[in-house]
Amino acid sequence: MTRLGMVLYHGIDSGADLKEYAGIAEAAGYDSLWVTERYFHEETFSLLGFLAAATQNIKLGLGVANPYTRNPALLAMASATLDRISGGRFLLGLGRSERFVILDKMGIPYSNPLSTMEEAVTIIRDLLAGRRVTSTDGRFRLENIHLETKPVQTNPPIYLAAIGPKALRLAGGIADGVLLNAYTPIGYVKYAVAEIRKAALEAGRDPDSIDIACMLVVRLTDDPGSIWPSLKQRIVRLLEEPHVGEILVEKGGFDPSILGPLRAAAKTDGGQGAIDLVSDQMVDSFYLVGGASRCNERIAEYREAGVDLPLLLPRLEDYGKVAQSLFG
Repeated sequence: MTRLGMVLYHGIDSGADLKEYAGIAEAAGYDSLWVTERYFHEETFSLLGFLAAATQNIKLGLGVANPYTRNPALLAMASATLDRISGGRFLLGLGRSERFVILDKMGIPYSNPLSTMEEAVTIIRDLLAGRRVTSTDGRFRLENIHLETKPVQTNPPIYLAAIGPKALRLAGGIADGVLLNAYTPIGYVKYAVAEIRKAALEAGRDPDSIDIACMLVVRLTDDPGSIWPSLKQRIVRLLEEPHVGEILVEKGGFDPSILGPLRAAAKTDGGQGAIDLVSDQMVDSFYLVGGASRCNERIAEYREAGVDLPLLLPRLEDYGKVAQSLFG
């Protein structure tokens, strides 16, 4: 069965709008509907509770929460609750977030993200399985706790967001699924899938048991050239990020020597010089952009590269058009 998911972007105005978006995805036959967590926008668990009541069959994914702003015990509570009220349709996505948001913006201590993620997954799994948990050796201090609320699913799936090699290997070793980031070229996806599968084998797991999802930013248009300048601006912001820019450019098959001049230009001339360094080929590689036929071709390319569950991420104003044009 061909699986395809939809992702809700930020800026939802009302419950009526949210219900409409959910109805479009469910009526079209999408596998899942995902809500992203971006500080400081809509709060995701509130949205998912609403969606659980507004839908019947579509799976509901969180992409992603982190164990810094929410203790693993709270994440387990929320997961069990959402799984129960949705009738066993909840998918939990976890990510490491970033120091700038967690520490600099909110004053929450941020350290050892990989070990923190591994510890959180263990705690959440144990609590969802009905086991009592005492944790005193790691980041989290829990004393003989267990959940009174039980999920419907025997083992609610946990997806880990991953970009770099260490995070990819961790996900391959412990996760039920992996969420590959938006704006990822095909070359990077092939690399990431290989890392995940290698780590799964080393952990004694079946690599094919890990569900690999990837968010794909969609711009459905018959005139892609007219929007390329704005898309290039977003790519500049992405490539400015240390380490992220390097791995996406290198594994995506582009010349990493552009990163130094791009980052310097982004700081000195208002960004236009940096935008000029982003090629049209890069836009076509980092986005799904063009008419429905072209976007469907690109979705097929991601499947061929190893993505089990493509997740379409359009702007809200294009949500209905994308959902109805690209499923099939």
